[in-house]
Amino acid sequence: MISSDVILPMHKKDLLPPNRRDRSLFIFMVVGIPFAVLWEGCVVLPNYHTHFSTIVLIHFLASCFIVFNIFGNMYLLKRVDASGKQKSLPAILKQEWRYCHLCELNSPPRSYHCPICNECILKRDHHCMFVGCCVGYHNQRYYLLTILYIWIGAIYGVSYQWDYCFQHLGGLRPGSVLILIAPHFAWVFGAVSSFGFLVAVLHTLGIVVLVVTSYLLLIQLLVILYGQTQYERKHNIESYNLGFKCNLLDVLGTRWYFVWLFPWIPSTQNGDGLHFFNVSDLENVKNI
Repeated sequence: MISSDVILPMHKKDLLPPNRRDRSLFIFMVVGIPFAVLWEGCVVLPNYHTHFSTIVLIHFLASCFIVFNIFGNMYLLKRVDASGKQKSLPAILKQEWRYCHLCELNSPPRSYHCPICNECILKRDHHCMFVGCCVGYHNQRYYLLTILYIWIGAIYGVSYQWDYCFQHLGGLRPGSVLILIAPHFAWVFGAVSSFGFLVAVLHTLGIVVLVVTSYLLLIQLLVILYGQTQYERKHNIESYNLGFKCNLLDVLGTRWYFVWLFPWIPSTQNGDGLHFFNVSDLENVKNI
């Protein structure tokens, strides 16, 4: 059991996101990540190590650890209920709450309706296109760690195959950089072989993934640092910034120092996704 989170049952219809864009990106991730690992292990690694050794074992274990954390956190990101439908919402509209006419429910502060998921998400941060679900109060931990481990994997993969890539592109030179930018043109005009084209494409994809995940990870670290959602950050809302430690515990839970190691480690969050302390509440407590 993951703290007090509600794990939604898995049905066949839930295997793929219903939205076409989300479904395409989800398939790209589910297929692309294992393919990248097999490429590194079966094609690149034998170029450096001709015999099994301790270094090969370390690479194998590190790859398994990274992939396990990516897919474990991705699974929980999708299956942990981020909405308020499993909670007992009040029938009377409370102060600072809103009524959602689409869900026909009272919606708590920081909760917004997602037109793609078709439900209100508690402390909604954004809709993740790569998994096909919203990131909210109860599953933000899994989104952060999914992005973190994809970022680590991208750094690992790009750096590990760096020498191998430029061996097939004629060394590190301006022409090689142009090949990485437009490998299809280089292939058409005979600047690289078919295999060299494949190497260039995969290396470029790895760099693109590294850049994209660096941006996504930076955004997440900033909103967590200041106790915000992406909507609140865009609108300069800082009412819920209780300090870095409280903001971190609110996302990762009380066992934040262990959740990086294993997706299923229980880690109780401070709140329930319905009620939030803000800066004015703390000031009133201090004045009493």
